[in-house]
Amino acid sequence: MKKHYLAVDLGASSGRVIVGTLEDGQLSLEQMNRFWNGPNEINGTLYWDFIHLLRNIKEGISLAQQKYGDSISSMGVDTWGVDFGLIDDDGQLIGNPVNYRDSRTEGMFEKVFSRVPKEKVYEKTGIQFMELNTLYQLMALSESDSAQYKMAAKLLFTPDLLGYCLTGNMAAERTIASTSQFYNPETHDWAYDLLEELGIRSDLFADLVDPGTQLGEYKGIPVVSVCGHDTACAYAAVPTLPGEKSAFMSSGTWSLLGAELAEPVISEASLAADFTNEVGLGRTIRFLKNMCGSWILQELKRCWNEQGCNYAWPEMDALNEAAKPLQYFIDPSAEEFYTPGDMPTRIQDYCEKTGQGRPEDHGAIMRCYYESMALLYADAFQGLEKVSGTQLDALRIVGGGSQNFALDQYVANAIGRPVIIGPIEATAIGNLTTQMLAMGDIESHDEGRAIIRESFANESQTFEPQDTAVWQEALATWRKICKPA
Repeated sequence: MKKHYLAVDLGASSGRVIVGTLEDGQLSLEQMNRFWNGPNEINGTLYWDFIHLLRNIKEGISLAQQKYGDSISSMGVDTWGVDFGLIDDDGQLIGNPVNYRDSRTEGMFEKVFSRVPKEKVYEKTGIQFMELNTLYQLMALSESDSAQYKMAAKLLFTPDLLGYCLTGNMAAERTIASTSQFYNPETHDWAYDLLEELGIRSDLFADLVDPGTQLGEYKGIPVVSVCGHDTACAYAAVPTLPGEKSAFMSSGTWSLLGAELAEPVISEASLAADFTNEVGLGRTIRFLKNMCGSWILQELKRCWNEQGCNYAWPEMDALNEAAKPLQYFIDPSAEEFYTPGDMPTRIQDYCEKTGQGRPEDHGAIMRCYYESMALLYADAFQGLEKVSGTQLDALRIVGGGSQNFALDQYVANAIGRPVIIGPIEATAIGNLTTQMLAMGDIESHDEGRAIIRESFANESQTFEPQDTAVWQEALATWRKICKPA
């Protein structure tokens, strides 16, 4: 018997509604619609176009219902992390949600740490320090005496907000809550004491629920709170074998490299290495590092195309392949690469100021980017093994970024372990298998992973490490240039 499920899957640059069909142990995907997502600048503030997103989501659901009618078993929503909307006493959205790249959080590290030491914030939350985290967004609202903040009755993270708009019911799904830096993964509750010390309102939060909780209905379709954070969905879709000890990386605009653990690791070593403890399916811990992904590459392409080069992606890969290897290095996580702008010049300037000379042609810049990304990942991979105390068999890469085969090979070379890629649509797939589990159509997470392995075997590919000694020398050089003690 066929079973159909709807995944509403929103990333930081696009969204889509996907139908997943389960038949005879095989899962297939069908895209109903796809739509743009991204920041909109209005009077100096970056917003999400929430009405645009909701309208397109409802259109995708309508298209699915036209085709599949009453045979749709359930639906669920996953999105990027940390962002939120504020709801007033009448249940109405107060303003358009602000994008995490907005500048309002500048200087909020200093404000927070002047009241609560950095070490204590990490002790209470186990979360990597990024100024875009919800904690610093709320600190900015509190410090600015925001009228919206003062009049709000509830805060809902983006997937929870969309779920509320579809069902009228409020909840705080646990995986998305854990991205905020005011959720405590050891107590499984909000870090109320931390918020009180910071003078941030602690009365704003909805009741926490686990992935798989039914939130309500939309046009007769049960709406399930899946793993609301897209990375939690992606990790849930990694098709590991029983007993396998591999690192995971969800690769897209951001790259999130880590491992699935039973308990959080909150220690001086994990703080020093800047690892995060986010919640996964079944209250597992996604012990990971959040790093730059394809963002720099997207900006390089945009800048060069604006200059008239009009490169297609294969042409950019060819530039990389033709360039001399291991000549220039950058730290892709450095601040100068975080915001939109003239990315080629920023890479050249970084190389020059670190005494490497200046990569003058596009091929040298591309090679510098690809190899530096691989070395960044290798540095994180080694840190993951050291801090978690786990020897890892391989690195499994899922998501759209896994299709960058040149980078996949460089990563295998740099970590000295096999890199296994696929599935590509991991976030939507993890969303769908969580619904299957919630609706009783599969019995366990392991069964879901077995279905994924079987259904998307054609997307799987393994890259064996090559020239590992050369790459270990390059990693040492990269650390001297980009991560001096």
